[in-house]
Amino acid sequence: MAKAKKITKDELAAVQGAVNSINNLYINVGRAIVEVINNSGNLENLQAALNDQQKSLEEKYGSVTINLQTGEYEEVVEEAVEA
Repeated sequence: MAKAKKITKDELAAVQGAVNSINNLYINVGRAIVEVINNSGNLENLQAALNDQQKSLEEKYGSVTINLQTGEYEEVVEEAVEA
């Protein structure tokens, strides 16, 4: 049997390093995508909780604008629309 032809150890190491770097990048991109998917679900839950809180406050105080730094609120005055 003929002896197998090989590239040098340094060339092999360089190619293996490049392939490993690409594979690691794919893994990191995949993790980032999974994190985005998980966070989108969390965002939906947080938005739903905020909506519930807003409805509760509107039932108690009516239609108001709340200053999130101080907790002070003002009633929302709707302007009459002229026809």
